[in-house]
Amino acid sequence: MMDDASARAAAREERFSAAGGELLRDIWYVAMTAGELKPGKLHKKMFLNEPVVMGREPDGTPFALRDICPHRAVPLSAGQILDTGGVQTVECPYHGWRFRTGDGGCAHIPSLVEGQPFDLSRINVRAYAVVEQDDLIWIHMGSTPEARPDGPPPRFERMVLEDGASEGEVKYFERAELACHMDHAVIGLLDPAHTPFVHKSPLWRSSKTLKEKEKHYAPSEMGFTMLPHEPVNSPLYNWLLGRNVIVDIQFLLPSLRAESICTDRHSFLGLAAITPIRDDLCEIREIMYWNSPRLNLAKLIARPFTKTFLNQDARIMKLQGEGLAYDPPLMQIPDADTLMVWYRRLKREWIKSRAEGRAFDNPIKPATLRWRT
Repeated sequence: MMDDASARAAAREERFSAAGGELLRDIWYVAMTAGELKPGKLHKKMFLNEPVVMGREPDGTPFALRDICPHRAVPLSAGQILDTGGVQTVECPYHGWRFRTGDGGCAHIPSLVEGQPFDLSRINVRAYAVVEQDDLIWIHMGSTPEARPDGPPPRFERMVLEDGASEGEVKYFERAELACHMDHAVIGLLDPAHTPFVHKSPLWRSSKTLKEKEKHYAPSEMGFTMLPHEPVNSPLYNWLLGRNVIVDIQFLLPSLRAESICTDRHSFLGLAAITPIRDDLCEIREIMYWNSPRLNLAKLIARPFTKTFLNQDARIMKLQGEGLAYDPPLMQIPDADTLMVWYRRLKREWIKSRAEGRAFDNPIKPATLRWRT
């Protein structure tokens, strides 16, 4: 439990801006699930206020380019994928300029005639680093076109793998848009006190029957972890996964919450990933991995529940936006709002470490937090 001095220190942290803070760069985001990126098709996306066109190479490797033709600014996503001299390219629909999907370099300008002194190698569109890992498409949003990832996307400590597999397989996902800055979406994701009021369901405790909880936390790579513990609704988990249920919840920058539920026989990993589209809009995906046959059956009824859950979050973010439009000062209390404080500390350290050209130094310390929910 936080002592009085720690609680006062947390409460003294600078007020959280209603507009939200800086969007993090030079870091991996979940762009979509692998199944959403269809071969042979151009996908028009936007991440961190940047237009992006995504697709797959002939061998299935994902690619991502800035979705603006440098000639007349027409979106390349409105064009088509073509072979140009044995290399896959994206053709702009305005003048037919073609850009290699691998590196964004210009491969062809139809209007040029032989002998005209124009160097195609000077023309390119930005190519983003993209990786397919654990059945997800990750995109690295660098602070400059030259910025490259420090390493691969994060691997979760308890990723669920089928026998003999080295990559996780997404068994189910649901997506929604949240009309808010990413900071507010992440804070809602971490907030332990809103569930009985926002997510009204027989599966959750009612706001009329709140109980005190005590959770133990420790720093982990790029974030913090709620240490392993037994869940409240163990009988349900016992039926779905087996006995001796243990739960831990991990948060990683920029916006990933991974809830692991393990038993003697089976495992489940629920990943909530928030990706900023614009300053005032983001996507959230609830992504699930498991290796339990009973969860394959439960999948049939999961969609309406998950959709309702995300729609409830979307509704409360929209309502919050009505008040945030007036730029009010926002409050925080111990201990229920401490995870919000930690998120802000992690963000500040990430930005500072990049500016100073040094390794990230996790500012979170072990703590025990208590709240009623």
